[in-house]
Amino acid sequence: MAWGAPRETLADQINSNGFRRWHEYELTRSFGYLGLGVICLVAGLALTDGVMEIRNLPDRLFRIALSFAALCITGWSWLRFILILIVAESVSRQAICDHCHRYGRIEVMDERSSEDLSAKVLTCRCQKCSHIWKMHYTLQWRDARI
Repeated sequence: MAWGAPRETLADQINSNGFRRWHEYELTRSFGYLGLGVICLVAGLALTDGVMEIRNLPDRLFRIALSFAALCITGWSWLRFILILIVAESVSRQAICDHCHRYGRIEVMDERSSEDLSAKVLTCRCQKCSHIWKMHYTLQWRDARI
């Protein structure tokens, strides 16, 4: 993918690799961000240890700046972890066919935004019995459930 090129939509990602692989990839990606956050948190806290005992002011400020950067990366990675997890889990909770009760065997036929633009609507078809239903997911923090 070229730099600045638009990412694939959720429908394209699910249809190209299948729902189960998409869900596994999203969970792996979200926990990768969580791991990055933990590493940066430990690094940020280690950098702040003993910072007041450094006599040289530029060295002290440099360590404080590094610690601040590591803690900012921690916060960013935590937000990415939660956002990816919210989308993956809200979609996976709805990926069960009402007729044949098959999990994850879906083909996304259409992806649209809702009327108030707070949620996305996926029109899905079961690959086993061809039943069609709609799945909703949100990118808004106030509407999200894990």
